[in-house]
Amino acid sequence: MVTAQKRTESLQDVPISIAVVSDKEIQDLSIFDFTETAQLTPGVNFFPGVQSAAIRLRGVGPASFALTSPQSVAVFVDDFAQGSVGAVFSTLVDIERIELLRGPQGTLYGQNAPSGAYNITTKAPNTDVLEGYIEGSYGLQNSSSRDTVDVRGAVNLPLLSEKLGVRLAGAYADSDGYVKVKNPVSGENSTGGKEHKALRSRLLWQISDDMELHWKVGYQNLKDQPVDFNIEGIVPGTGGANAIPATQNSFDDRNYYGDFISDAHSKIQETNLHWIWAHDAVNIEFLTSYQKLDTYQLENREPYPGRDSSLEIQLDWKTTSAELRASSTGEKFDYITGLYYAKRELDGDFDVTLTGVNLVGPAEGAGDVKAAYANFTFHLSPQWDVTLGARYDKNDIWTKSNFAFLAFNSIVDDDVSYDHLSWSFKLQHYFNEHMTAYLAIDNAYKQGGFNNLVPGLIALAPIFPDIAEAGSEMLAFDDETSTAFEIGLKGSAFDGRMSYSADIFYQEFKNHQIYQPVNTTALKTPIGDLNALFSAQLANADNVHTKGIEFDVFYLLAENWDLAFRAAYFDPTIDEWQFRFCEPGEELSPDQLLCPASNEPLNSLPQWNSNFQIGYSRPLSATWGFSSRLNWSWQSVPNYTKETDAFSDTKSLLGLNFGLHSTSGLDIRLWGKNLTNEDLNVDPDLRTDGDPGLPQPYSGRYYPGREYGLTVSYSF
Repeated sequence: MVTAQKRTESLQDVPISIAVVSDKEIQDLSIFDFTETAQLTPGVNFFPGVQSAAIRLRGVGPASFALTSPQSVAVFVDDFAQGSVGAVFSTLVDIERIELLRGPQGTLYGQNAPSGAYNITTKAPNTDVLEGYIEGSYGLQNSSSRDTVDVRGAVNLPLLSEKLGVRLAGAYADSDGYVKVKNPVSGENSTGGKEHKALRSRLLWQISDDMELHWKVGYQNLKDQPVDFNIEGIVPGTGGANAIPATQNSFDDRNYYGDFISDAHSKIQETNLHWIWAHDAVNIEFLTSYQKLDTYQLENREPYPGRDSSLEIQLDWKTTSAELRASSTGEKFDYITGLYYAKRELDGDFDVTLTGVNLVGPAEGAGDVKAAYANFTFHLSPQWDVTLGARYDKNDIWTKSNFAFLAFNSIVDDDVSYDHLSWSFKLQHYFNEHMTAYLAIDNAYKQGGFNNLVPGLIALAPIFPDIAEAGSEMLAFDDETSTAFEIGLKGSAFDGRMSYSADIFYQEFKNHQIYQPVNTTALKTPIGDLNALFSAQLANADNVHTKGIEFDVFYLLAENWDLAFRAAYFDPTIDEWQFRFCEPGEELSPDQLLCPASNEPLNSLPQWNSNFQIGYSRPLSATWGFSSRLNWSWQSVPNYTKETDAFSDTKSLLGLNFGLHSTSGLDIRLWGKNLTNEDLNVDPDLRTDGDPGLPQPYSGRYYPGREYGLTVSYSF
């Protein structure tokens, strides 16, 4: 049962491609971090971080978080859009269900969801039952020989029978990290760790038989050691003309060579109210929320000996929202319609040093969203449903910044407005009670914005006219529109022992928001390497499309055995991108800045992603039971590799879980994750700043290695 269309209904009856992760699956696989659920929802790719979280779906989306652009995939927790997606990624406690809705969903939700939506439901209070649990886990990171500790729990308190109840949940997670520090100057032994504290209270007031109020308050204190730029080859800053001998490193060694480790500290406060009046004729709901994020980040952008590139940011975000929603389910038609308003304010300070170029200054801005949406489903006959939806968005954005850049000031003080009418059409056919098919066509929109760092480059016109002209072109980026086509089939078989869903999709994008390539030769100037400044800004690719398939199968093999298989294939392609910087090696001359692209892969993400699980459970006695689960995720070779075939191989992650369960509420689980010790780098960038005369290394991300652990929980 899911709530994708704002009403509780069978997954089989929803004409949307949905992947669902239940609380039982989260427990059975010992999942503590939201990003681990990516294995269970093939087709989605996470780039985590409190300040820099981003989501790609069906192979399309930002490679990292952009302050100036909204997410393509919206994240909702208990119906409320999250201004800080990274904070959601960081904690996963007391969850009832996670639904990933693929494809545009704007006509069903307040916050626009142009590429898809995560619909996360936490466990609701109960006004009559005292219950709860406490859980503790200990893990060991094989790559660093460092440990992790995770403690979480929840308690439900009935305050007034059938009237008032509150559920309290909290989590504490501490990790020393999975990356070994090799530079004694840093004073640390490992990095990539965290210390997360999270508390949440959710109050339910049953005002009357048809009216209720939910009030939620949450607080998170998140300390992280973000790591990036893993290296394959000779570590920059070693060998060559340096006194330090050349050091060879491999991605799966998970070593770090920086003079200092990165640090990030965030505090998130939120509160929201959800009032529901379930009248006989119509359900009326009012939702309002306030979220505040204070974050500080000091990141080593060149974590190699003797390098001086850092990113120091202080950001304060405030988001307020309000939504009025009406819905009804009837014999002839169902509908949901609503009005939505949100305002976001940002205030920050930046001190950025990238490859010798320093940029310092304040930035502030604000933006508001006004939207109206409606979705109507007409039951034409017992076999046919038609759904029509529409959404109107108006976005107003204001931004101001004044960065000191070289001998110039990079000044932005401007505002812009965007508006768009999105639409949706769905046709659904019920073959019988066990099988349905649907056709969905959805139009979507994503607002544009400003690139705050670019104006300083425009002042370079007397020295580098081509670069200044490129800066003028990238001062702002346009809004993105897309249209998605999807055909799907859902059903059950073998007396309900098997359930399945499958779909084929095609989505085209106009003015797709995208980052420029890095390591463009023409941007390596005598006054500094400007690649990092340009690559951190958004541009528009004229035409992009993605196509593919998705399917899920769940089967109860026997009384004690169950099987799950999920898979997705996507093929994102650049049809046309005129204003594209040159990839390394593409240029006809060293001063060539632009190399337009057409009919090329959009990125190097593996096109096939799958997850296979097989579980076994049986009673051991009248009071004890045993369960086990194998979890295997597989990725195909990357879509392409620009520099070498060395990384063109498949990826395979294997996990195992064994559990003992008592009727008294005691639960003991042994688990192992990524037992294959797989590193997920698929198409690293060839660095061009290594030591002269030595082979140039490759730069990629860090990925956790093999981990073992024990979890003990008690429920009452």
